[in-house]
Amino acid sequence: MALIERASRPDRADVERLIAAYHTSEGVKPKPERITWAVEQQMRNRFPGVLLVAREKRTLVGVALAIYQPSAELGRMLVIQDFYVDPSVRRKGVGKALAAKLLDEAKAMRIDRVDLEVFPKNEAAAAFWRSLGFRTAGRVIYSKDLA
Repeated sequence: MALIERASRPDRADVERLIAAYHTSEGVKPKPERITWAVEQQMRNRFPGVLLVAREKRTLVGVALAIYQPSAELGRMLVIQDFYVDPSVRRKGVGKALAAKLLDEAKAMRIDRVDLEVFPKNEAAAAFWRSLGFRTAGRVIYSKDLA
């Protein structure tokens, strides 16, 4: 069974590798400078949130990066930005353990709500999150790239 814990500085290269693999798996071209920046922000506690890793023996096989954001409407929110489990260890409880630890951390932070996005084509991810009690929020996300 994988050990789930907060990421530490020595984990950084593997965290960035796993996030890049996640982006690639979703059909998104990884942007290393953005990945490095996001991981650095979390590791230096510049933004409240959680950066967890799943470790089997000494190998990182999963990552979860979530950021706290306040909402006047929804309260204290934790938004899961990146969540990935290496395909070689999927369906072995690693994802569920990683998500459970993330939810435990959220409860300890007194979070009111946890949000995440799933690409419509990623039916496996949608089924995974539904199995953990997540539901669609009935909202549509609009975006505009500025950079």
